[in-house]
Amino acid sequence: MIIRDMFYKEIDRDIKGVIKVGQADDENIFQELDEYVVTSELEKYMDRFFAAYKRGVESRTDKMGVWISGFFGSGKSHFLKILSYILSNKVVQDNKGTPRAASSFFLEGVKVESGSLKKKIDEVSGWSNDIDVILFNIDSKSATDSKMNKDAIKDVFMKVFNDYLGYCGSIPFLADFERKLDTDGKYEDFKKKFEEINGSPWTEAREDFYFIQDEIIESVVDLGIMSENEAKNWAENAQSAYSLSIDKFAEYVRKYCESKGKNHHVLFLVDEIGQYIADDSKLMLNLQTVTEDLGTACKGNAWIIVTSQQDIDSITKTMGEDFSK
Repeated sequence: MIIRDMFYKEIDRDIKGVIKVGQADDENIFQELDEYVVTSELEKYMDRFFAAYKRGVESRTDKMGVWISGFFGSGKSHFLKILSYILSNKVVQDNKGTPRAASSFFLEGVKVESGSLKKKIDEVSGWSNDIDVILFNIDSKSATDSKMNKDAIKDVFMKVFNDYLGYCGSIPFLADFERKLDTDGKYEDFKKKFEEINGSPWTEAREDFYFIQDEIIESVVDLGIMSENEAKNWAENAQSAYSLSIDKFAEYVRKYCESKGKNHHVLFLVDEIGQYIADDSKLMLNLQTVTEDLGTACKGNAWIIVTSQQDIDSITKTMGEDFSK
């Protein structure tokens, strides 16, 4: 008997030392789901989270902020990704090429022992068609100098929300232009017209906004969306005229949820928020205000779930008199 043959799985398989939020290929997702160990302590946290989320779905609430804390290497990012897979009921191919829903990893076998938790996972995964899960590492999505801005967190949230909807996240005023066209039912026509004129698909060319203004103007004028003077005026002043408040961002999310149905939910799952905020009380206040405004506007249809190496009380205590609990 060779020792390696005693193990159920290959002992020389690739095992990720660190779980990264950005790794989203089927092979990695399957391994993360398949090899995730739900301890008795994790069962308690999962049960607590899904119970709170279930209350948010079945009734109105502004208690929709979740703070996941733990020391380096404790499994925060993995836990966050597992929640995202269950909530969206992500379908992945197993090592035999068979499609498998994320919830099945926890509803079948002995990974989860609690019957109560299994019931909650089954219920929550059944709502996946009415849930948009936006998972990201906040530092990787923020602009290089954005932390100098006290509204940095709101800007990152707007960027990832625009990206998720297919708008231009890196140029927010252009995303507003696309949103307006989409609302008016003219976005697809615009993209076709632009490609006819420019020769490149809109989604590939739009990052070079300052080099394609003439083609944009020609497109909207040909379609009758704007007059030539209006189009030129917009192109010249769009950036300087753009502004985004936190309540306006919350309103965008609310309108999106309502457009998708009465009980549609958007979940922002944010990794490493604690390291991003560090000891900057302005960023912490910005996160608090974003959470409060989303709670007020969306009444439980938008959630923010974050991870941090520090618990929330220690962060607010470190900031001392600069920050009020």
